[in-house]
Amino acid sequence: MKRAALPLALLAAAAAAAWSLAPRAYQRHLDEVTGRPGTRAVSCRHCHHPAAAPARPAAGPAGVRYLSPQGLAVTPDGKTLFVAAEGADRLLKVDLDSRQVTGSVELAGRPHGVAVSRDGRVLAVSCRDRDRVVLLDPVTLAPRGEVPTGAGPLGVALSSDGGRVFAAEGGADAVLLAGPGGAAPARDLPAGRSPYALALSRDGRVLAVANLLSNPSSSGTVPVSELTLIDAEAGRVSERLPLVSAHLSEGVVLASDASFALLPAIRVRNLLPTTEVVRGGLMNSALVLADLRTGRVAQFPLDEANAYYADPSGIALTPDDRTAFIVHGGADRVTAVDVRALRRWMAGRSQADLDDAADDLGAFARYVTGRVRTAANPRAAALSPDGRRLYVSERLADSVAVFDAATLRLAGRIPLGGPTVVTALRRGERRFYDGSATFQGQFSCRSCHPDGGMDGLTWDFEIDGLGKEVVDSMSLAGIRDTAPFKWRGKNPTLARQCGPRFSRVLMRTDPFPPDQLAELVAYIASIPPRRPGPSPESAEAEARGKALFLRTRTNRAAPIAKKDRCATCHTPPLYTIRLPFDVGTGGKFDTPYLGGIRYTAPYLHDDRAASLEEIWTVHNSSDTHGISSDMNKAQLNDLVTFLRSL
Repeated sequence: MKRAALPLALLAAAAAAAWSLAPRAYQRHLDEVTGRPGTRAVSCRHCHHPAAAPARPAAGPAGVRYLSPQGLAVTPDGKTLFVAAEGADRLLKVDLDSRQVTGSVELAGRPHGVAVSRDGRVLAVSCRDRDRVVLLDPVTLAPRGEVPTGAGPLGVALSSDGGRVFAAEGGADAVLLAGPGGAAPARDLPAGRSPYALALSRDGRVLAVANLLSNPSSSGTVPVSELTLIDAEAGRVSERLPLVSAHLSEGVVLASDASFALLPAIRVRNLLPTTEVVRGGLMNSALVLADLRTGRVAQFPLDEANAYYADPSGIALTPDDRTAFIVHGGADRVTAVDVRALRRWMAGRSQADLDDAADDLGAFARYVTGRVRTAANPRAAALSPDGRRLYVSERLADSVAVFDAATLRLAGRIPLGGPTVVTALRRGERRFYDGSATFQGQFSCRSCHPDGGMDGLTWDFEIDGLGKEVVDSMSLAGIRDTAPFKWRGKNPTLARQCGPRFSRVLMRTDPFPPDQLAELVAYIASIPPRRPGPSPESAEAEARGKALFLRTRTNRAAPIAKKDRCATCHTPPLYTIRLPFDVGTGGKFDTPYLGGIRYTAPYLHDDRAASLEEIWTVHNSSDTHGISSDMNKAQLNDLVTFLRSL
């Protein structure tokens, strides 16, 4: 027994010694990996965790694939409606007499915008993930060619004879002007940030562009987006009308004589703390009226003092320019507005009066003539040529609602043939786009994360103390494996992020029930990373930039400390080590994920860097955010080119 006990005692002693030494060895390993002594302990799985690409949200269990209709277009004879089924990569053709889908064609790349030429002979569809506009025969749906575009084409327009194509290149901050088949030289014109929707005047001379995001600016400044006006004949930008404190415009219409433009927007007050939610002062829906003859711009609230209609998106204007219809994706509503009342009131007021009116939630009674409910997440609107029927795409219901435009009564609903089963993932997506859970329905998750991305704004969350941490809203695209969350890394899971904390800080209502929270988290985890899109830079520049990103020595061959190397904190394939570090910006912040970084300007936790270049040229003079002071301009350009490719 004594001989048997000795080996056991030695084994126990060895185990005890190993147990006592393991934390020190583990800490040394962490310090070595990060190059920073005292790195907080995390599990082995934190770094050694296999990351898989998230599935597309449209793909549910057992092959369920929803249609998710977006853009609409009605033929000039009023007999046919075309629907871009973005979720199923199809364009649908609907006979409006029978209200039945009579044809479809597969268009890979998430078809989004639809336009029919005024002569009815050309049909154009933008495919946002394939960077192209496809041209079709409206009768047979036979292909007639395609036009290459910049990254992420969204809205599309055609000249009256279909000879010219216009596309809002949302991922390239530009508008494409082109003729099919090389009939006219293609040209990219700089628009605002993330151009989303287009409207071409009846005479083909004026092209109005609605931009999704506000123009990049430094933290602490009032956000300003723009209505971009293009001389379509001359092929140049003619005017940029600033829209102060407004963004997320997804639709635009022009008057029949191009004397004014209308576009929905969210009026945002992100410089105020989130305590303003209870006062209704953080954001509200608005209709922008721009007088194109005088350049005057007014924003008219679409909400009421105690009832909000979140996320205005699509818009349609009757042929007589009298009534505008705005769809609210976060409220499942359509609002009808008396445009003549707006113009009369605007004509007799000073600019100061117009500025004050933008915040008057009691003003709606002067011009809102009606509201009507829709199915889940309406996104686009189109009118019949005679203005008697209004068609609204109901994205998360796979249907198109038909309304009597005069009475705003539901005249019917066109089922598009999507799946009848509603999966947990689909319910989570509906919750993401639905504002009804927030105080008085003011906003949805999408209001700060359009398309699962980011809004480019900073927010003052009072949970950290008023004015203490004004931080950027981070993109949700591809974040599934990037826990912990928030800039301070305080939330270990998405459930923690979207549960009680979200309820306390933003919703100002009861938290989501557990089943709804689980479905919402599942949907957010399914949002795929942003696609880089085509790059005008060469592959050689990307390769040189990658070498700089991975380098271990400076230009003078001096070794770079591990803590000062890009790849130490932004480790592939996620390009984040998911740990907080101090890079000289005011404390320790969680290392952000770099996927789709080209779309997430401004940069750093408080948006102090307007561009990727500014991270190093303006905010890294002491080399606290990696060693960059030895790089020349060409090297910095190469590094930025590589980052934009992620």
